[in-house]
Amino acid sequence: MTATDIRSKAVLRLDDRTEAAPCELVEAMVRFEERYGGLWYPVLGSNGMEYGLDGDAAVHRSPLGAAFTGILDGDWAWGVDVLADGRTAMGPGRWTYRVIDRSVDQRLESHALLLTVSGWFHRTFTCYTPRDVVPVADERRLPPRAPEATGPTELWWLDEDASVALQAKLSAWPRERDEWTVRYFTRTPAQAADANPTVFGATAHETVPALWCTLCSHAVNPGRTCHRAHPY
Repeated sequence: MTATDIRSKAVLRLDDRTEAAPCELVEAMVRFEERYGGLWYPVLGSNGMEYGLDGDAAVHRSPLGAAFTGILDGDWAWGVDVLADGRTAMGPGRWTYRVIDRSVDQRLESHALLLTVSGWFHRTFTCYTPRDVVPVADERRLPPRAPEATGPTELWWLDEDASVALQAKLSAWPRERDEWTVRYFTRTPAQAADANPTVFGATAHETVPALWCTLCSHAVNPGRTCHRAHPY
């Protein structure tokens, strides 16, 4: 959509009526569409991430304030809202509505880093934390943080020679606790032997080997190292 179309068609959609959209959200939609509209790429599967207003310049009231739906997350098969301050949020199914990314750029950086390392050897873990608590307790055991890719529901670490990477991503938030998927990526299979002591040593929360690798789409035996031969 052009900036003119957005400004002329923008509305605040309420339950049974529409009103004029807040000016700050109209301009946020214009900036979003100009920068990200039409962007598409796959991450875990072939459905892909779709960015853009798709002809609908509508604002709605979310639990976190006025927002517009600008992203279709193909892996979740769910729409992602963009808030007035640039953060993204969603509440798939019966789960609570919560902030996912601190910005669209951080979302893109996290996906780019995952696509970069998804073809490496990796081990996968599941970590359970109280609601809104990240799973890391002692980062001294980890490579340096990758701040450009790190947000409220996804944390990244990458060593200086780019041969080891760690990802902790919120994968479910039912009821009173959060469930995180933790992945330890290495360029060589021998390096993967450090995964268990590193991951278990870095977190004080309940952490167990994952039973399923969503990158490779297969069951995982405890301690198994995966290798995604043909990443998207």
